[in-house]
Amino acid sequence: MLPVYTTYLIDLDGVVYRGETLVNGAKDFIAWLQLTQKKYLFLTNNSFASETQVLAKLARLGIQTDGSHVLGAAQAAVQNIAHRYPGASVYVVGEQPLTDLVRSYDLQPLPIDASRADVVLVGLDRTFSYQKLTQAVMALQAGATFIAINRDAMLPIEGRLIPGCGSMVAAVETASGVHPLVVGKPQPTLLLEAMLRLGSTPEETVMIGDVLAADIKAGQAAGTHTILVLSGKDTQASLEKSETQPEHVFANLGEVLANLT
Repeated sequence: MLPVYTTYLIDLDGVVYRGETLVNGAKDFIAWLQLTQKKYLFLTNNSFASETQVLAKLARLGIQTDGSHVLGAAQAAVQNIAHRYPGASVYVVGEQPLTDLVRSYDLQPLPIDASRADVVLVGLDRTFSYQKLTQAVMALQAGATFIAINRDAMLPIEGRLIPGCGSMVAAVETASGVHPLVVGKPQPTLLLEAMLRLGSTPEETVMIGDVLAADIKAGQAAGTHTILVLSGKDTQASLEKSETQPEHVFANLGEVLANLT
């Protein structure tokens, strides 16, 4: 039997659903979290302010929750800036939802031609330009802090792959010579911000994911307990070959629930 943790951080794709299909036991597992009043957050590396889309998809699949239970890497990045640099000026390499998110935390998004900032924040930007690259580099050379939402080089969208946030991060990093704080998994910042929001400690928290190189590594880096489910990317075969080893392994969330109750 598993210990009953107080806090559950849960990856989505490959754990709760695969495409438009719920993973076996996911609905019952989430119902148990709600019934027993556990603290939980669904985590996504997405560079967009996508909590609304996540909630809509979960509702479409029959799972009712609210925005207090979803944390994306974009929101975690802005949350991180807000408590480290209250009221900071932020040069945003990203799209309008990210700029709006920055403003909602009482931070000051800067115009495209700004060359000085407290923070340079890089997310996915489908209007990325030489001017944005130049101004971001100038701000970093002048001493700004560099924060990247994730290093995902490619982004699956509408059945195809487009350059992801990591492509913009790599350009700014290469040009400036400055290495960013990366918020998304496998770095620990997303999980640390999640625990900060929930008022939880790593000792009472478990990260549940399907990817050893992202979810499980992030949990280990953040000091949480870890559960790998084999309902997504990684398999028993890849687990046996990996240097990254979770504390527990189960077929899916249904099997996790069976070992909690």
